[in-house]
Amino acid sequence: MKLPRTTRLFRGHLDWAPFLCVLCPLAFVTLFSGYLVLPRGARLNLPAIDATPALAPGEAAFIVAVDSARRCFFENQLLTFGALEAALSRRAAMAGAPRTLLIQADRSVPVGQVAELTALARRAGIQHAVIGTLPPP
Repeated sequence: MKLPRTTRLFRGHLDWAPFLCVLCPLAFVTLFSGYLVLPRGARLNLPAIDATPALAPGEAAFIVAVDSARRCFFENQLLTFGALEAALSRRAAMAGAPRTLLIQADRSVPVGQVAELTALARRAGIQHAVIGTLPPP
């Protein structure tokens, strides 16, 4: 016995409610995904001074960040001073490696620790050290 089929696809008007129930949350997540999840990293409060830039735009440099808890970050990794010196020595020994270290230190970091970083860079074979600042507001 054959049963009659009563379902007829695309007969009549199209209902927009199911499409909008899928598209609106998808658009919301796509547009605001950068605000929904904060990126990992350290928050730095760099000092603002009025000075000429020490590095030319696009100039290659190693970047070391020191946050307010006096933790050192190099290549997105948390390192101690001993491990930082070893990592800088390895990277500086590579052919074509930059010879400048950019130190992005928080305002609360004492000058002595910044001086230790510059001495560490010299021992690692990096010739120049530059302290990163913000331009004045």
